[in-house]
Amino acid sequence: MRLADFIRENMEPILAEWELFARTLHPAAKLDRAILRDHAQEILRAAVRDMMSAQSDVQQSDKSRGNSDFSPAGGRLRGASDQHVQERVDCGFNLLELVSEYRALRASVIRLWGKRGPHLERDLHDLTRFNEAIDEMLTDAVASYTERVDQSRQMFLAILGHDLRRPL
Repeated sequence: MRLADFIRENMEPILAEWELFARTLHPAAKLDRAILRDHAQEILRAAVRDMMSAQSDVQQSDKSRGNSDFSPAGGRLRGASDQHVQERVDCGFNLLELVSEYRALRASVIRLWGKRGPHLERDLHDLTRFNEAIDEMLTDAVASYTERVDQSRQMFLAILGHDLRRPL
């Protein structure tokens, strides 16, 4: 069974395993199940769409170097990451907690997929494509997180500068 098909057919067990990890993160403890799982499911669906799409050697090389910003697949992957980051920043997640969610999601998929039996040569190709998709979304998530933090910092400094210029 191809990895993309495995993910589609085993979405619930993957999300259940991932949710157990996510609940250990302090900000996630107060999130309801739907909010906690929603973005993980979208991230997995985006990875599956990316894995099922055709990819040339040049596109694969660009993706592995983080240069796939203008490809259709890059846009799909970024969309899932941006939604996830926005929700997590609003819930108080820090960057390490955000990154650990992606790592746990990847580990859940690979662990459950590995239990299914013998591995074929194409499994390595599927695993490479999955890791590339997760890595690209993780990179985009970190960039989006950093941008949001920088925007907040700039807003704070602008307000502080304004207040300091005005006499009390």
